[in-house]
Amino acid sequence: MDSTKFALHVVLSSALLAASAMHDHDAVRNGGNMGEGVVIGVLDDGIDAGHPSFGDEGMPPPPAKWRGRCKYAGAACNNKLVGAREFTRHLPPGLLTRAGTHGTHASSVAAGASVRCADDSAASVSGVAPRAHLAFYQVCAAQGCSRGPIMHAVETALADGVDILSLSLGDDDDAGLGFHEDPVVAATFSAVMKGVFVCAAAGNKGSTPGSLTNDAPWILTVGASSQQQGSPPHPVTIPAFSSRGPSRNNGGVLKPDVVGPGVDILAAVPRSARGPSFASLSGTSMSAPHLSGVAALVKSAHPTWSPAAIKSAIMTTADTSVTDEITGAPASYFAMGAGLVNPAKAVDPGLVYDISREEYIPYLCGLGCTDDQVNRIIFPAPAVQCARMENTEAKDLNSPSIMVELTEERPAVTVRRTVTNVGAARSVYRVEVGAPDGVSVAVTPGLLQFDEVNQKASFTVTVERAPGSASVTGVWDAQLAWVSEAHVVRSPISISKL
Repeated sequence: MDSTKFALHVVLSSALLAASAMHDHDAVRNGGNMGEGVVIGVLDDGIDAGHPSFGDEGMPPPPAKWRGRCKYAGAACNNKLVGAREFTRHLPPGLLTRAGTHGTHASSVAAGASVRCADDSAASVSGVAPRAHLAFYQVCAAQGCSRGPIMHAVETALADGVDILSLSLGDDDDAGLGFHEDPVVAATFSAVMKGVFVCAAAGNKGSTPGSLTNDAPWILTVGASSQQQGSPPHPVTIPAFSSRGPSRNNGGVLKPDVVGPGVDILAAVPRSARGPSFASLSGTSMSAPHLSGVAALVKSAHPTWSPAAIKSAIMTTADTSVTDEITGAPASYFAMGAGLVNPAKAVDPGLVYDISREEYIPYLCGLGCTDDQVNRIIFPAPAVQCARMENTEAKDLNSPSIMVELTEERPAVTVRRTVTNVGAARSVYRVEVGAPDGVSVAVTPGLLQFDEVNQKASFTVTVERAPGSASVTGVWDAQLAWVSEAHVVRSPISISKL
């Protein structure tokens, strides 16, 4: 395929920040969790494998399941960088970027080791999950990325045994592709079917509605924010470049899912003659590896959790105090998704909205895909016939977010959700709902009581036009939260009134 179909999602920044890139994940690390035992696979444009950010001092060997290897010019694997492969040999030599700035930077954001900056002995740079292992797969060149290498790399990464895939790249075709037309969607579906978490950048096309990419519901789609969590609190803004929802393809699943730091992010770049180099870059390409690192922290703490459970934990614990850089008003869900990632809370969410791998298949049928189209996406899973199963509307997929459309013919919509208790065995959650004027949101039941871990409970959410509001159209943001003594489990509700 044309290499310009996919692009790396970076916005260059001229600043070199002599500051820590620890991104304030100390609350998680103080509990001893730095991503141990997790392998993050990064697909990008090249890596400076000898950079100190990929040194393995104090690193244990990779998990016993690991089957990857180093087959990458100039790269010697160690206990940090446990695999390196390239899939761009068919391209002319002039297009290759073997020690790519973008790939080196993204890899170190996700899981780089702590390294002192050469120009300031008091500053150090570290990835989000510095004890996680890295596997690098070169799929991009100077003129972009193409689908063939990406597909091959994903297949290889799954065979190698990665736990998380980090993709700071996406489709630059303005027309977009249906899921069945995009082989990369099929490749990421295979990843989730094998229990591998997939995190991808939303893109840098700005505030145009529907401009985001990587919008399949099994992917964590990540937009950018301009500030990290911290104390004292700092103002947080979904910078103008960060692509917006809604999705053009997924039938009504809210996107993006979440935002993470993506402005002036200090991380490793290929070494210079003076030694280790670091630079500040901006873009959703920086946000995605942040979230890949956070996913590694959650996976390390909860090794048996599914990709959907990890995604839920990240979304329902996100902070919602985010301002739109363009308007100065509170950011909409189409800009920030569930909000700004909060790593410490994500490791202990209380409840999760889980989705079994098989539940995505009736959802795909519900999009109106033909049997042939569905089977193209789910291959190599056994072929299915949509007519022989109950199809699932996008609104009814057990996602942490809710997106509904109200019309004169359909003034009320009810959705069903199921949560799993992953907190204290005995716990009680009460619902709190926030809705704008013109709509009502009712949750039944209003109380969930659990007696054991992994117990499930279901509830319904009914969204309805308020009396007298039939002539008002637009998009409104509401929310529901399940609140216990120890947790707040928040879900965004996006309501379109036509």
